[in-house]
Amino acid sequence: MNKTRTLYDVLQVTPNAAPQIMRAAFEHLSAHHELAGDPAAARLVRDAYATLSRPEARAAYDRKLAELAAETTPVPSAATPAAPGLPLWARVAALVLAVGVGYGVATMWHQRELARMILDHQAQLVERQAQIQALRMERLAERDDQRAERSAARQATYQEQAEARRRERELNATLNRLDRQADSQRREQAREEQAREREARRRLEQERRERAAADARNAALAQQRLAAEKQELNQLYKDNYPRYR
Repeated sequence: MNKTRTLYDVLQVTPNAAPQIMRAAFEHLSAHHELAGDPAAARLVRDAYATLSRPEARAAYDRKLAELAAETTPVPSAATPAAPGLPLWARVAALVLAVGVGYGVATMWHQRELARMILDHQAQLVERQAQIQALRMERLAERDDQRAERSAARQATYQEQAEARRRERELNATLNRLDRQADSQRREQAREEQAREREARRRLEQERRERAAADARNAALAQQRLAAEKQELNQLYKDNYPRYR
């Protein structure tokens, strides 16, 4: 007859296991099933521990197990004669002793097996913690490298911006210098143009005055020649035509 699997069997502990034993078994089996990729078994272990870790629920479950055991235990037939040999009390004592010894041996074996499982689980936890620590250190190193890269990129960007600002300042200074030079050249050209205009006006005025003076001299000479010619004509008339004297 197949034995019904109980929640104690799921956790692989005896019905009288202490809470800390069940806790260790639960942690070990949960980690084992998670590593094995068996979510159904891991969920069954969680459900079993959820019931047996609470005293009231565990007591109610133990009562149900006792009731089920009482229902499935066969009742000896009254017509079946007792086996000859040892008296009834001796047979009962031997049966109790055998059951006790077997139960004790099974309990000791199970406790040793559970202790081995706990040690294996602790070793796995230590290994996993070492792996997690190594992974954490690797991530921290990567994060430090990323920070260093970002810092170097920011420094390079800052230097590029500073260089761009320096070039912009130099360009602005060059443009300002060229503007000042252009203004100075324009002012110099304006002064030269004004000087040329003044010189041209001065020359025009001088030429006008010279032409006026020449005209005045020419007019005076013309008047003088005219007066001389008149005087000569008068003298001719006097000399040639005495009657007109």
